[in-house]
Amino acid sequence: MEFYEVAFEAHSHGATIYMMGLLYDPAALRTGAMIDLLPLTTRTVRLDLRGVEIIDPTAFVSVARALNRWRDKYRGRVTIEFPARSRRRTPSLHLVRHSPATTDIFDQSAANAAC
Repeated sequence: MEFYEVAFEAHSHGATIYMMGLLYDPAALRTGAMIDLLPLTTRTVRLDLRGVEIIDPTAFVSVARALNRWRDKYRGRVTIEFPARSRRRTPSLHLVRHSPATTDIFDQSAANAAC
C-alpha cells in the first residue's frame, strides 16, 4: 500500500511536481526520477508540497539535492511551496494589547504587576 502520490505537469519552459501524502524515501526516489526526466527546454521547476502530511527530513534532503543538481546542470530556477501549517505564522496585530504601564509585551514583571 502506498501512502504517497507524486505527479507532474510540464510545458515547454516550466514544470510543477506535486507531492501528496507522506514524503518519505519511496516518494523521494520517484520525485528524483521525474526530475531526471524533465525536458531539456525546462527552465523553471516548482515543487508543490501543499498536499504533504508528513515530511521525513532525510527524504526531503534527497529531493532538494536532486533539484539542486538539476538547477546547477541546466542553470534553471527552482521554487518550493511548503504546506501551510509549516509556514511561520506572524501574530495578528489586533490580538496584541498594549497597556500604558508596560513598554515591552515580553516584560513578565510588568505583566504580572498588571494582574
